[in-house]
Order: sequence, then structure tokens, then C-alpha cells
Amino acid sequence: MDTTGTITSFSSTPMTRFSIGGDVYGVQDASTSYSLTNPDSQTLRFQVQQGDHAWYDSSSVDRSEVSAAANIPGGTPLNLNYQFMVEANGPNGSFTNTADGWFIVGQMHNDDNASGVGTSPPFAIQLVGDHLQVVARYVQPGQDPSNGAGNVQMLTLWTDPNPIQTGVYNNIQIQADVSNTGGGYLQVSINGTQVVNYSGPLGYGQGTNWEYGVYRSTAPETVAVDYRNMTLLTGAAATVTSPSTPTQPTTPTTPTTPTTVTSPTTIVAPAVAQDTTSPAAAIAAPAATVTTADPSVLGAMGAMGAMGAMGMAPTSASGWSTPAAGASPAGLDPTGFGFDTSTLATAAPQTTDWSGYQGTPAASQASSSFALLNQYLAGSSGGANGGMIAVAMSGSAWTQNSLLAKPQS
Repeated sequence: MDTTGTITSFSSTPMTRFSIGGDVYGVQDASTSYSLTNPDSQTLRFQVQQGDHAWYDSSSVDRSEVSAAANIPGGTPLNLNYQFMVEANGPNGSFTNTADGWFIVGQMHNDDNASGVGTSPPFAIQLVGDHLQVVARYVQPGQDPSNGAGNVQMLTLWTDPNPIQTGVYNNIQIQADVSNTGGGYLQVSINGTQVVNYSGPLGYGQGTNWEYGVYRSTAPETVAVDYRNMTLLTGAAATVTSPSTPTQPTTPTTPTTPTTVTSPTTIVAPAVAQDTTSPAAAIAAPAATVTTADPSVLGAMGAMGAMGAMGMAPTSASGWSTPAAGASPAGLDPTGFGFDTSTLATAAPQTTDWSGYQGTPAASQASSSFALLNQYLAGSSGGANGGMIAVAMSGSAWTQNSLLAKPQS
């Protein structure tokens, strides 16, 4: 439980780990000098240029993220607080974002290992152009949460009518309970003003893990975002009163990959609503059935890579093993990720030539592709940021692990 936000044992090398307030996070980036930096003990800076992606991604995405190593069980209250800033990259100190698929700057990722399929995040903070937006997703209990199944309901809960200011930290507070069997809710406040107050089904009935950083469909402009004072409480310490007046989404977001979604036969209509002020509390009316918009998983994985537009990522949080107390970056045990350390040079960047195992999740995933997916990390029950790729390596430190396609997530 992170109560301090203090960053220790920092490392920017892909597949290594460090701590934020004692919580372990795994690194997923392009292994460049600028991908992930640690300006001070409370701050992380993420940057992507076109073509920057993690070792498991396709060239259609740009990514620099860290993913919590521990899953939060479904139905567990959580309270997440951090400060977030975008750096100017446009004319006259403006922010430019031309990504035409998705641009995620914070996501609660599903435990795809437990679901058995790749999914999009149950909720996420994202940018549409230069406007912040909050989205959420769910399926009814027992339904297939993969995007191709047509069961996912996506809700656009809030879009800031004003462009985001560059060089200014925004205070973000998220209180939630990711449950689709009753008691689910999501409350988001920005700079002290509540912009989302949703009560209803949330997620896919599995555990989740939080991810900081940038994940977008590839775009030409360089972008950098900063996070500081990051804390995360769960369970009794994070308990909040479930909202009594839920917000209501407006017209659902148009799917990145247009797909007709079959509405579940018994959907509990979430009461959510779009807030039109910047930022302000929202009150809402019953929501209409919405279509699935899953920017995260656009293609199948592994051998199905030719079908996809996105990459795969570690599918569950627990795939990152916990570092030894007091460990320094140099002391992080790479075998916790299930790879042969003899293949890595001490100062060399992680290899990104995993072409034989790269792939992307598609709107519909062929069952044969899942034959390539195994447990990414030995003894894990969850994953890090996204779906994982199936990799069989030699050496006693390797196990053939299943890697499920990740959404954007």
C-alpha cells in the first residue's frame, strides 16, 4: 500500500522493477535514454517518439509505461492520488496530439491472465486531442470480455471542454471499486472538483492493476508527461461511500475499429452522465446501450500479428516478482521475469527484436492464436501492462509462459 509516493531502486530498463511508496512496478518502454526518467524522488517523466514501443509491441503503437506488479482483487475499494502534467510540444507552448486511435495517460488494467482473453482497461484517463477524458468499460457477469465478442459496454463519463494546460500539474483523485456483480463505482476529481460520479457495473469480474505512463496509437509528434506524489490505498484504508447520485455518459465514443456490438440481454443500465463543465460534478440520466470502443486491442497476437494494429503486453500484474528489500537497480533479479540472464549484457539495452513473437490483438481473436499464449511469468496469476507474448527460451531460467493480448491496456 503506497502512502508516501517515494520512488526507490529506480530503473528505466525494460523488464526491470522499482518501487513507488513500497509498491512494485515493472518497466515497459523502448529502452531509450529519454523513455523513462526520475527527476527526483517523487517524480517520474515518460516520453515517447514515433516508433518507441516495448519489446512485445508492434510498430503501430508507441509506449512508455510502468505497471503495478500486484493485482487488486475485484470488489476491493481503492483510492488513487497523483499529480499529472503534459509538457508543451506545439507552437506557443501548446500541446499537440494527433494520435487517431487512442492516447492513454493512466489506466486500470484487467488481469487478462484470469480472463483468458485480451481486454481493454476497465477504466482509463486519456487524451482526445488536447482534452482530458475519462472512460469506463464492463461486461455482465460470465460474459466474454474480449472486444471481438461484442459484450463490452464502453462509457464516456467525462470530456473536458477546455484544452489541457501545458506545464501545469493537475491533481487527480480516483476512488473506485471495480466490480460487475454489484457495488461497482468510479469517482474522479480533478483539482478538487468532482467530474465523474458513476455507480454501476465496472470491469470484467477479475482483479486489476494500475499503470502510469503513455500508451498511444503511433503518431509523429514527441510527447512527454510527468507524474508526481503518487499514492494508492486499497481495502479499508480506501473505503468511500458509494455515490448515491451517479453520473451519466453522453453519446458513447465511436469505436476505433468500428464493430457492431451485440447488447447483452440482461444489462443493468449504469447511471452515468457526461459533465459539460471544466471540471464539474455531473448528474445523469439512464444510459442507453453503448457500443464497444476498444482502442487497446485491435488485433490478434503472435502468429495473428498480421491481423492486428496493437501490441501485446504482460497480461497480469503478479507476473512481476517482488524485488528484494533494499535492492538497487543493479541488484534487480531479471530471472523474476523468466528470462536467461546470459542473454543480457550488463549495460546493454533490452533486445526489442522479438519479431517472432510480436503480435497485436484484433477485434476478434482466433482461437488458434491463444495456443501461443502461456503464463508470461512463472508462478504468476496476473500481469503488467497489457497482453503478453508467447516466448519459449532455452536455459533453466526460462519457462514457456503464456502471454495474452493486452488492450491498450
